[in-house]
Amino acid sequence: MMSDIQLEATSTEFSQSHHFSEKEFWQQWQQYQDYLYHRCLRWMGGNPTDAEDALSRAMLKAWEKVQKFARKIANFKAWLTKLTHNLCVDIHREHCRSANHVENIEGIPEEKGLV
Repeated sequence: MMSDIQLEATSTEFSQSHHFSEKEFWQQWQQYQDYLYHRCLRWMGGNPTDAEDALSRAMLKAWEKVQKFARKIANFKAWLTKLTHNLCVDIHREHCRSANHVENIEGIPEEKGLV
């Protein structure tokens, strides 16, 4: 396992190259995966299932976005953390919208004679 200093140096090397190979991306992801899972667990209210879902979605989104933003990524861990946090916020918003939608449906009175 690499120290934080080694991880930061590795992250800086990747960002200076302006390109993440598939291998480099997955190596970095695996190094930060446990950290990100614990952040997701906290941001998703302690629900392990929601945290795992958020982490999976973050992984896919990071892979989709890393090449586009590689030149702007100065700190890969910070970039992943921000991306993951923003995704957790989006998931909360989705849950609130769907819960609000269901509540609104339940508030509609039933008409007599309808099956």
